Amino acid sequence: MEKIDVTSTVFNYVVKDLSNELIGGYINNIQAIDENTFKIKIHKQKTKQLIVNNNICFLSDYVLPTNETNGLTKFLKKTLLNQRVHDIKQDKNNRVVYFKLDKHYLIFEFFSNSNIILTDLDLKIITSKQKEEWKDRIIKKGEIYKFPANIDIREHTENEIIKQLEEDNKIKIGDINKRGLISYLVKKYKLPPSDIEIVIGEKEKITKETIKRIKGIYEFKNPRLVVLDGNKNKILSVVDEEGKLYDDVEKYYLEVYKNNVVEIQTTKQNKNNIILTEQIDTKRRFEEQINKLNKEGEIIYSYFTHIEQINTQIKLATNKKINETEIISKINDYLNNNKISMKIISINQKSKTYVAEFE
Repeated sequence: MEKIDVTSTVFNYVVKDLSNELIGGYINNIQAIDENTFKIKIHKQKTKQLIVNNNICFLSDYVLPTNETNGLTKFLKKTLLNQRVHDIKQDKNNRVVYFKLDKHYLIFEFFSNSNIILTDLDLKIITSKQKEEWKDRIIKKGEIYKFPANIDIREHTENEIIKQLEEDNKIKIGDINKRGLISYLVKKYKLPPSDIEIVIGEKEKITKETIKRIKGIYEFKNPRLVVLDGNKNKILSVVDEEGKLYDDVEKYYLEVYKNNVVEIQTTKQNKNNIILTEQIDTKRRFEEQINKLNKEGEIIYSYFTHIEQINTQIKLATNKKINETEIISKINDYLNNNKISMKIISINQKSKTYVAEFE
């Protein structure tokens, strides 16, 4: 699957959609789709499928095929079955989404290697998809979960942001250029550079209005998904245009999964073709061997009387302790004189066997 990065701004709108659809519902099943993707079935008037992968979570009506349930999925299903969804939130403007349930928090981290963390209501970690450790936070059983440190730009006014910018850079806002502003906002507030690029003009003079538009990326009235080309990946961002981000995300990922399923099916088909070819070849070899044995059986049957006589002579000669070479010579002379198209090649008196050749 192609590497995909989803900006934190997209999660702002994903969480709004999920909240409208799922809060008040009950978890009734959790299933694995592949090693990095699973579905949570949540019933609210009707059952809805929440698809969760390394990049994002989204609702889908399309029934993706499930795989053998792994250990984490089994544990989550057993623990969370029938728990109610009380709240769904994004942590600040991080790529972190968490569900508050009756007795637990189910937390999804969509950055780094991604992670799934289950805690109690005091945020004590019960289990996680993987253990991780940073200088300021540890993800492992028994630890208290800490959300990534960050300053949420949405909690500050334009004037507060400008004042802090001028203090930090010792420069007036009008004197900072686009590149400098993006660098500052990424470092200070962890904003996605691609999202800032979308709302700032190339040669725009940076003003309070610029900061207002940047904050406005979290308040689009018509959010629509946009797919950008990164250096080595695809970047999913959001623009304020007519559309439905909710549907866009599902459509984009379903194409990804369907293509992946086609690749898997093609691989399986190729493997099945190889197995079939091997089976046909094996069958052919068996048939050849059977035909060969049948022919040998027919020959042996046609020479049955002579073979019985040879068996008797070999037995008598062996009892008289005549050596193998002399026995072979005498029997072959007899066969030759009587024009019998048969020849003894070797005799093994210990195993009481011999090798004959039919002309």
